[in-house]
Amino acid sequence: MPRHQVIRDVSQTLLGVLRAEMSSQKSKAKAHLAAPTAEFLRKNAPCLVLYLYDIRPSIDVRTNENWHLEEEVTDEKGETHVVRYARPLEMGLHYLLTAAADDLADEHEILALGMKAFLDHPKLHGEELSGDSFFKHDALSVQHDTAFTLETAAAVFSGLGQAARVAIGYRTDARLFSGRELGRSKRVRERHIDVFDQLRPPPGSVSARELGVEAKPPKIVSPPRK
Repeated sequence: MPRHQVIRDVSQTLLGVLRAEMSSQKSKAKAHLAAPTAEFLRKNAPCLVLYLYDIRPSIDVRTNENWHLEEEVTDEKGETHVVRYARPLEMGLHYLLTAAADDLADEHEILALGMKAFLDHPKLHGEELSGDSFFKHDALSVQHDTAFTLETAAAVFSGLGQAARVAIGYRTDARLFSGRELGRSKRVRERHIDVFDQLRPPPGSVSARELGVEAKPPKIVSPPRK
């Protein structure tokens, strides 16, 4: 169950959506997963850059879910066990999307292409998900982050040593599964219970006389005289 590459796989999944859009639109710009420093933007322009700038961890229990998650594993003897793991960590992943080009109009067009990519693919699943961190029926929802403001952008870019520039915030949620095993039990596939009448034991078993429960002959009682 442990899937420690989940942050990497989520980022690569989002990057794949952006690259597919740029390719379909035959854009000269390339999409990157990188810190948008002034040097990186200058060297790679025209480009679209996706940057994970914040992670918000939390603990939560989903509907119809136990506190401890379980997984069936089969050992070398072919026996199946149910393994209980510690609670996974829920993560809110916050991304910044920005663009760079020599011409400001081109920069705006590149940024709009990136926004269109996430607008057209608000929920990713199946083959759209990259890596081994996802289960069969998992889906990844992507939405613009309403909490992302000019102040947020200024704080991020100033931390990278440059002035604020036009950027859009996006967020998605993921799970970091724990590898800490809390216990395991053998899976019982079938339970057989024999039920029989003690007065009529099955063939080959002890007799009713040996059990001391041999039936006594019925006592005949005559009807009362009138």
